[in-house]
Amino acid sequence: MKPCLSAFLLLFLLLLHQSHFAKAGIGSSLASLFKSLNKEKVINWVNGKKPPKPEWDKEYLKYLKPDPTLPNLPLNKERKGFAPLKEYLSNFGYLPSSDSFNNTVDQQTLSAIKTFQESFNLPVTADIDNDTLKLISLPRCAVPDMDFNYSFTQNVSWPKAGHRWFRKTNLTYGFLPESEVQPSFTKVFKNAFTRWANATGFLNLTETTYDDADIKVGFYNFSDVLIGDLFGFSFITENPPSNVKTAEINLNGNMYWALPSEKGDLSAEDGVLDLESAAMHQIGHLLGFDHSFMNDSVMYPYILPSQERKVELSNSDKNNIKKQYANVDSDDSGCLGVPSITTLLSLGFAYILLMY
Repeated sequence: MKPCLSAFLLLFLLLLHQSHFAKAGIGSSLASLFKSLNKEKVINWVNGKKPPKPEWDKEYLKYLKPDPTLPNLPLNKERKGFAPLKEYLSNFGYLPSSDSFNNTVDQQTLSAIKTFQESFNLPVTADIDNDTLKLISLPRCAVPDMDFNYSFTQNVSWPKAGHRWFRKTNLTYGFLPESEVQPSFTKVFKNAFTRWANATGFLNLTETTYDDADIKVGFYNFSDVLIGDLFGFSFITENPPSNVKTAEINLNGNMYWALPSEKGDLSAEDGVLDLESAAMHQIGHLLGFDHSFMNDSVMYPYILPSQERKVELSNSDKNNIKKQYANVDSDDSGCLGVPSITTLLSLGFAYILLMY
């Protein structure tokens, strides 16, 4: 079973108590087409089994290697592999969503490539150069980077800074029974939740059953749902008729997830990823943080070969926590205080942040 998959649009809309997954346009709106998400056992590749090397880049990245004979990508010409590149850029907010991307090189896509390069501090060429190709081939979070809305389509939404889904200080988390999450894994998540709780200074996160949890954690087979080497994502569910909101963290069960004691075995190239780093990242989304373009941040969307384990909050992360939660009070009932509006210059771009 391949750790990186074929068709990507967004993974999302996991209906409560069902194994259906909605495909969503990551730019501005959610699509209505459903995909199946298989709730099989988590695949940990235990007992010395090594996961197969990711092969998704063989689908189209090989066609995008720079051509030294062409100074620039020729406009209005066909280039093999360009359609899935457009879909990739769309999925993360750099292009509007579409059901029919083609291989034509157009100005809108070149502008999107330029924005991507500027965002990640790459050489700005508005072309597919080696640095850009190398970055998009790395494992990353499936939550988009920019230009997405916090809106509940079919009762689900991406998490987004400025729209906190919880209004209490005591949050619970639980693990999907079908994932058969081992105690060593739950301990890693407990440590990650504790890191974030200590950093905020007022949140309390404790484990409970999956059905009763505010934050539901599961490992899934992403096959035939995603494009790219994606390690996981998180989203918010609005549960009618009460409209009480809960959150989900979904990690890729086709990856090999290494424990802190196995950090010497980490290899993003071979699909061996650090579990606590992924947990820290997804919890950060659910606590109100978008992706950061600063590569020392736990909210950086890609897993860099030089930073395969990243669990300590960076200075920018700590500053953003202080800004985001500066005006939050809590009373004896565990509810967050009065809403206030704060302007936050964070992670390289500005937000208007609604604090609850």
